Amino acid sequence: MNLNRCSKLAVALVVLLAVAAVPAAAVSISGDAPGSVQAGAQQETTFTVADPFESYEEWTLQAETDLTDVTWQIVTFDNAGNQIDEATITGQSVSYDFAASSGAVRAEVTIVGTVPSSNAWSWSYDPAQTITYAEFVQAQPGGASNTLETYSTRPYTTASQEARTAISDAEAAIQQAENAGASVGGAKSDLQDAIEFYNGGNFEQAVSNAEQAESAANSAASSAERTDLIIMIGAALVVLLLLAGGVYWYLQQRDSYDKLG
Repeated sequence: MNLNRCSKLAVALVVLLAVAAVPAAAVSISGDAPGSVQAGAQQETTFTVADPFESYEEWTLQAETDLTDVTWQIVTFDNAGNQIDEATITGQSVSYDFAASSGAVRAEVTIVGTVPSSNAWSWSYDPAQTITYAEFVQAQPGGASNTLETYSTRPYTTASQEARTAISDAEAAIQQAENAGASVGGAKSDLQDAIEFYNGGNFEQAVSNAEQAESAANSAASSAERTDLIIMIGAALVVLLLLAGGVYWYLQQRDSYDKLG
């Protein structure tokens, strides 16, 4: 066997190993879950299951959510887009069996449910409190499972959203004041108190402290701007006085020269 043939075999072997190392495309879940949801509001979102049988010919989709009064609708389609099966299941935790023999190549999973009341989670400003909007798991016989996607969302109430907005406004005001060179120690203290009240669910007091923080920051920024203005005016006056002194000296020198002449 010559070297040229050996080289070709080596290249072919490398290519074969590289192809074998590339994992097969796995089932995927996609969908636009809301970033935030109001307590007590009803939500509806459709997720798409693509490439359901790339890894397994039979498996079970397990779906869970923190929403309440939940209904799941699962619809499968063939290559031509024709509906194959439709199932409606209720509950926060459900299962649906997939089989390649059905001819399905895609599925749509629609969840309809209600955001739970605020006593179902703990309040947190940063990171914000979250609940599981939908979680999808691929399970196989024997107990093996793989989490496909988890969608989380931030729940809120009218009062909590007002407090969050007030805190955010205070943070922006403090940052602006700091950029202006102002001292914002008091504003930061009020802001921290506001966040602690938020975390404790006392939104009225959180708003009050956040507004105090914003006001203190704005006052500090205005004071810093006035100080800068005074410094600039003072510097300008010094320059003018120096110029005036220079002109006076020049005129004096010129008068003295004229008298001597």
